[in-house]
Amino acid sequence: MTAKATQVDVIIVGAGLAGLTLASLLAKQGKSLAIIDRVLPSEFDCETPYDVRVTAVSPGSRAIFEHIGIWPNVQAKRVSAFDAMVVWDEASSAKIRFVAREVRQPVLGYIVENRVIQSSLHESLLGVSGIHWCVPESVTDIVHCDDVVEVILENKQVLRAKLLVGADGSRSGIRGLAEISHAEKLYLQQGIVANVQTEFSHQRTAWQRFLKTGPLALLPIGADKENRECSIVWSADHGYAKQLMQMGEEEFSQEITKASDSRLGNIRLMSERVSFPLVSGQAKDLVKPRVALVGDAAHTLHPLAGQGANLGLTDVAVLADVLENTERDMGSLRVLRKYERARAGEIQVMQFAMDAFVAVFGSSSKPVVTARSIALDMAAQTPSMKRFFMEHAMGLSRDRPVFAR
Repeated sequence: MTAKATQVDVIIVGAGLAGLTLASLLAKQGKSLAIIDRVLPSEFDCETPYDVRVTAVSPGSRAIFEHIGIWPNVQAKRVSAFDAMVVWDEASSAKIRFVAREVRQPVLGYIVENRVIQSSLHESLLGVSGIHWCVPESVTDIVHCDDVVEVILENKQVLRAKLLVGADGSRSGIRGLAEISHAEKLYLQQGIVANVQTEFSHQRTAWQRFLKTGPLALLPIGADKENRECSIVWSADHGYAKQLMQMGEEEFSQEITKASDSRLGNIRLMSERVSFPLVSGQAKDLVKPRVALVGDAAHTLHPLAGQGANLGLTDVAVLADVLENTERDMGSLRVLRKYERARAGEIQVMQFAMDAFVAVFGSSSKPVVTARSIALDMAAQTPSMKRFFMEHAMGLSRDRPVFAR
């Protein structure tokens, strides 16, 4: 054990959405923390255009933000609520509409820029006692001792804690240093995100169309009174995605108008386009002695249902709940297994569901098209089935941590 080390209760690597949310929850419990990252969230400027990187925040995730006290700050910046969602299929007449009032909720969710959430989390933690910021910095090694874990930083500084949390994204360095294996699945698709203006009002509705080349989502953003601004998330096969990225603004606008079936009229590109490969990933273990993974470090999903960030926030809520309600050594495997057992099932189900959706809705086989058309119509006509899907997607199921319901 290193003689000179900074001692805290928990070390969190990653100052993104999952890491800072966990820090906020643990700070409320009175735990001392070290937060490590190469960069901090940038300050938010309401005069800047909408960023293309957005998160679909569920009511369950909003409850977490309310618990830690940042939701008023998020709302004061930029938030776009939606109270309906329409899903339809290019290859058939099947469609389904979800409406918030069907589950007695005011909204289905909120579209929020990532930088709005992250800057609000960062602002809430500034000045909080017991937090040791290590930024810009990175971890070069971890050392397990009898009852603590030591983290060695690039500047040779040593931190010591009962627990180390990897919240450092899909390419997690902590996952590698902890020797936790990780399996990835390539979808052979690219995700394209951008902001657009629509001819007709989006009606506070999220629109998603399943195309042969991959799903297209139009998510309501903006504070304009006519409700004609949307963020798009377009998952497209590699070849088609390459064409889309090479198109001029006018051609791309025409292509997205066609792809959306002109539901919102003519669509015009209003921002840069950003593309990224679509990959799902799953860590073999969520925990090792004195190490826990949360968020994208633990799992990544296809963006089809917009559940990746919400799944990670539930990780954080469950881990914080476990740590608050134990009198044992919080870094012990016995305690951390409670977190793993509570999360493993939902993560596996969500991974399986996303893979199944991609396979089924990406197929042009006539029997598959017929089967999914029947399934969509059946779900649309079965209120109990619709409520089940909506409650789980909204983070309102009863088995979630109290402050995440």
